[in-house]
Amino acid sequence: MKALPERETLQPTGMAQLLHLLCCDLARQLELEGRPEVRPDFSTLLRRSLHPRFLPIVLCRASRAARLAHVPVLPELLTYLNIVLFGLEVTPRCEIAPGIFFPHPSGTVIGAWRIGRNATILQGVTLGAKTMDLGFDPGLRPEIGDHVVVGAGAKILGGIRIGDNVTVGANSVVLASVEAGVTVAGVPARPLSKKAQPSLAPGTSTEACNPAHGGVRRIEGGNLAGSNIEP
Repeated sequence: MKALPERETLQPTGMAQLLHLLCCDLARQLELEGRPEVRPDFSTLLRRSLHPRFLPIVLCRASRAARLAHVPVLPELLTYLNIVLFGLEVTPRCEIAPGIFFPHPSGTVIGAWRIGRNATILQGVTLGAKTMDLGFDPGLRPEIGDHVVVGAGAKILGGIRIGDNVTVGANSVVLASVEAGVTVAGVPARPLSKKAQPSLAPGTSTEACNPAHGGVRRIEGGNLAGSNIEP
C-alpha cells in the first residue's frame, strides 16, 4: 500500500464521510442562495448532483475519497472529467474542509495542500507552487484558512499560509503569508485593510453535518433549524 506524502491528512475514506462532506457543501450553497432552512439529505444530494455549481464539487470530493481509499486510476479519471466538463483542475492530494464553493469554476487550478472551511474560490484562480513541483511537495504548496474568499484571476503561490477570513482581490498575486482578517490586493499583493474577526462570516453559519441524523443541522444563535424543503 502506497504511503501518503508528509502533511497529507488521513481522513476517513468511506461513503459516509463523502456524503458528510457533500451535505456540508450543499448546505452552504443553499444558504448562499437564500434558503438556509433547507436540510440536505441523500435524496437532496441526488437531485442537486447535476447542478453546474455542485457537480464539480462532487467530482473533486469523489476523486479525493478514491485516492485516500487507494483506488487506482479513478482519482485521475475523475480529475480529468472535471477539467473536461468544467475547466476545473483540483488535485486529489488537496485536503478540502466542508463548505467549499466555486461560483464559476472555469479556468481554476487547485494545487494547494489544504483548504479550510467555507472557502469561496472564483474563476481563473491558481493555488500552487512557485516552482515546478511534479512530485507534489506539500511544503511548496499554499494552505488556505477558513472563510477565505479568493477573487477571480488571483494567484496564491508557494509554501505560504492564508489566514482565516482573508479576502484576496481579483487578479492579485500572493507570494507571502497573510494574517487572519486581512484584505489583500495587487501584484504582488499587499494588505489594504484588516477586518474585525466575526464569530461567523456572513453566509457561513456553523454546520453540524451528521448524515446519520438526516443530513445537515445548522446551528444559528444556539438554535437548530432545518426542514425537508426541496431545492
